[in-house]
This record gives sequence, structure tokens and C-alpha cells, in this order.
Amino acid sequence: MATQKKKTEATESVAEERSPIRWGGTLLLMVIGMMLVLGVRAGAGQRLHLSDLLPFLLWLLSTFFLTLMLHWGKYRGSRVLPELILLLSAIGVLVRSRMEGSIEDLTGWRHLVQPLGFVWLWLAWWFSRKGRISNMRWFWPFAFLLSLAILIGLIGLGSQFRGAFYGPGGLTPSELLKVFIPFALAGYFSRNESQWDARPCWHPPWASGLQLFMGWGLLCGLLVLQRDLGLLVLLSLMLVVMLISVTRSWSWGVLLIGAMAGGGWLVLEYVDHGARRLQAWLDPFADPTGSGWQVLQGLSGLYAGGLTGTGLGAGRPDRIPIAGSDFVYAVYGEELGYVGCLLLLFLFGFLLRRCAGVANLQRESFPGLLATGITAVLAVQVLVNIAGVVTLLPITGITLPYISQGGSSIWVTSIQFGLLLGMAEPAVRKSKKRASKRGAKTKK
Repeated sequence: MATQKKKTEATESVAEERSPIRWGGTLLLMVIGMMLVLGVRAGAGQRLHLSDLLPFLLWLLSTFFLTLMLHWGKYRGSRVLPELILLLSAIGVLVRSRMEGSIEDLTGWRHLVQPLGFVWLWLAWWFSRKGRISNMRWFWPFAFLLSLAILIGLIGLGSQFRGAFYGPGGLTPSELLKVFIPFALAGYFSRNESQWDARPCWHPPWASGLQLFMGWGLLCGLLVLQRDLGLLVLLSLMLVVMLISVTRSWSWGVLLIGAMAGGGWLVLEYVDHGARRLQAWLDPFADPTGSGWQVLQGLSGLYAGGLTGTGLGAGRPDRIPIAGSDFVYAVYGEELGYVGCLLLLFLFGFLLRRCAGVANLQRESFPGLLATGITAVLAVQVLVNIAGVVTLLPITGITLPYISQGGSSIWVTSIQFGLLLGMAEPAVRKSKKRASKRGAKTKK
């Protein structure tokens, strides 16, 4: 019976790998959402134009392109993972198009962000599939150096806005650290895996540990100078997850608690921008028309949504400052209510579970750690962004993956999803390839 059960499970997994990617349900969701958004605009007296359909048509064409390229490239991973990614992207397009109501915005470049993201996703998938990512482990020191160079360049040449540094056109090149730093840590830990094995936080390998924490201290110092406290929190949490994965010791969580306490003290003492956010979180009513205004407006939007929401397109995102990035979850909650919020949380949970499963599929430590790091980054983004909106944590400026506005964020998230799709496919063994070629030559 056990043997038969294993064979059945293996047959089902192979069938899942070979079955086509289905996105009919996602397409139906997009059509219904588009009709709701346009219907609300027409009911409010706005004149509709053909350009109003632009974000939805671009999503449709880019989704067709992505699924076609995955079929053409004979994608052999789990079909559920790309289906969940497409579903999340559809929700993101609906929410973002809702907040870009003017014709100038609809005909602008912003609606090319998601289609271009699908191009980046496909390129990252093609780059990392069939075990190719394992051949890039030598790149890990350069990934770390590139991260430092990006931060130094932003501090020296970037423009400052709302306390942080940005590149040309409002782009945030520091988003690339969400890929480079997991890549660097995966290469570092896979090279020194035997030294970190079964090591608790009070007994680290001194030489290797000193090298790690000196490099990490330099990275954190640059992030503080760049005033990107959100990215600092994100990468630090990801480091702890990777340390627990490598050492198989939960004691590294103690390091996280100490780091958060020390970081909170530093923020209060030396960083004015972070101190204001922390004070707004602790007591938003102390300055309700100033630093606490964003937090209070986000909570009022969630409260106005109630159980089922005001309806897609019927909310008031214009009342929430920076609604498109930091507080997009409040806009979503106002229009779709608690029920819609729960469904979105289930979607993120199911997607992240599938992403974490990619790490378990890897036979080598480097791709396994890379998948773990990327999944941790995505999970922390979801946790910190939503927890900030509902005031469980201070606002950090971290975006909600594939939902928030921002070209840099969506493109980097697309690269992360593409790498995970590539690592979700079974690796091709070189020995089998050579054997099959020799067999073909022998037959000739």
C-alpha cells in the first residue's frame, strides 16, 4: 500500500509538472474587476475613454506572452506557482489602476511596469532553470560589492526625498539588494557550510563569523546613512532566517531580539525620520494632523470598509497619504473589506508556502539557501507592510509585493519570482546528458 501510494503521488506530481498553466479564472477575475472599476467611474460622472482599458489590455497581452514563453520553454515545475503569481499580479493591476484615475496617468509609462516585470520574470526563469543557477555561486562576492556600490552611489549622487535617497526618475536601485544580498549570503554560507553547521548563536565560528558580521555592519551603516530603515529591517530579518536554516538552531532568534532592541534605541537617539515614525506608531493622536495623520487615515479606511468593503473602485484612496505604496493595503481593505483582506492573506500564505517548497526541492546548498533567502524577503515584506498598516509595527516604507506602486519594486519582485520558477524545475544531470549523447553516437 505504501509503495502504491508513493507511485500515485509521483504520478500526480509529474502530471502537475506537464499540465498547462491555467489562467482562465484569473482572466475572469480581471474582467469582473475592470467592469467594476469602470462602472464606478461612469457612475461618478466621469467620461470613459479607450485609454481606460489600457492597463487591463497590457496585463492581458503580457500574461499571454509569459504563459506562451513558459510553454515554449517547456516549463516543468509546479504549475500552481506561476498561476498564483499571475493571480497576484492581476489583483495588483486592479488596485493600482484604481488609484490612477486621470487620463494622463492611464496613458503614461506606469502601466508598462507590470508587462516589463513579466519580461524580467521570464529572463530570470530562463537564466536559473535546469540547475543553471548553481553555476553562478562564484558570483556571490561581487553581488555583495555591487550592493555596497549601489548604496554609496545613492548617497553620493542620489536625490533626497522624504528622508531617503532616490535615483534618476524616482527609481530606487537599492531594491536590487533584495536579490543581491540573498545571493551573496547563499554563496557565503554554502562555501562555509561545515563551519556553521549546528552552531548556536553563543558559539559561532569565530573567523567566519567575524568576516560575516564585519561585512554586515558595513552594509547596515550604509543603509542608515541612506536612511532606508525599512530595507535594513527587511535584510536583517532575512539574515536571521538564513542563519537558522544553515545552523539548524533557533537560538539565532535571540540575536534578532537584541538587534531590534539596539536598533530601536539607535533610531530614537540618532535618526529623526525614524524617531518620528516610531512616535507616530506609539501614539498617533499626539500629532493627528502631522506625523500621525497617515496612520489614522489608514485605520479609518480599514474601518470604513467593514466586512465586505465599499466595492472595488468606490473607496477614497485620495484621503490616505502615499496610499499607492506604503498604505495600499488600507485602500484594498476599504474597498474589499475584511473578507477581501482575508482572501489576500490566504493568497500570500499559499504563494509563500509554494515558494518555501522550492528550497526543499534543491539538492545543493547554494540554490536551496538562495530560495530560502528570496522567500524570506518576500514573506517579511508582506508581514511588515500589512503589520504597519494595522499598527502592529511602525511604518517602514516597505512595499507590498506586486500590489504597491513602484517600478523598481515590481521589477525586482518579478526577478525574485523568476528565479524561484527556475529553481522549481528539476535540475538536468550532466552525466545523463552525456550518456544519452554517447548512446546516440553508438547507434549511428
